[in-house]
Amino acid sequence: MEVSGGQLATYEESREDWNAWKLKHSALWDKDNRNHNNYGIASWPTAYLIGPDGKVFWEGNPAVSLRREKDLTNFKKLLEEKLPAQ
Repeated sequence: MEVSGGQLATYEESREDWNAWKLKHSALWDKDNRNHNNYGIASWPTAYLIGPDGKVFWEGNPAVSLRREKDLTNFKKLLEEKLPAQ
């Protein structure tokens, strides 16, 4: 899900961006930045992976992780541990 903070962009600006990006996922305009404040989101993009137990097991910027070989290797290992093949 895409969350746009209302303190950073108006609804119209966010909608224009989403249309330009041709999003294929849900988007939320958060007028009062509650999500950013409640979850401590300090940068964009921020992604969270939640395991079958409902707990967050990874938080970060996926674009950065994909560019760094060591981070990518660690990320794949974590996925294998948390989400075993069935």
